[in-house]
Amino acid sequence: DALNGYQKGSCFYCFRDISIVFGSDSLADVDHFFPHVLKPYKIVKSINGVWNLVLSCSECNRGTGGKFDAIPKLHLLERLCVRNEFLIHSHHPLRETLRMQTGKSLHQRQSYLQNAYNKAVELRTIQWQPKSSSVPRF
Repeated sequence: DALNGYQKGSCFYCFRDISIVFGSDSLADVDHFFPHVLKPYKIVKSINGVWNLVLSCSECNRGTGGKFDAIPKLHLLERLCVRNEFLIHSHHPLRETLRMQTGKSLHQRQSYLQNAYNKAVELRTIQWQPKSSSVPRF
């Protein structure tokens, strides 16, 4: 529910309709923006933290041409930063957790994400973006 409030029932990557209702044909996947395969390299703290989790459609997460363990393109990192800031400034209950995991100030949070991204791209040069995209909803 916390992630869906920002995403408005849309895939984080392509904006297709998704659902958080179990049994739905368009049930959302919870995706790690920075993939789990990076965990041994300790690029990021708390890879399972809400700051790194997004809701995606199954096609973007694991479909033909899906993200799997690739690093999303840079413009998607910017979207993640905006999403995290939205949660922090909305006084969401996860606000303090996000701040503790990524930084107390906007500058610290942006630096944290950018540094992690730079290191991730060094290790995994393949960058991914969705094949197609619907009209942005957030």
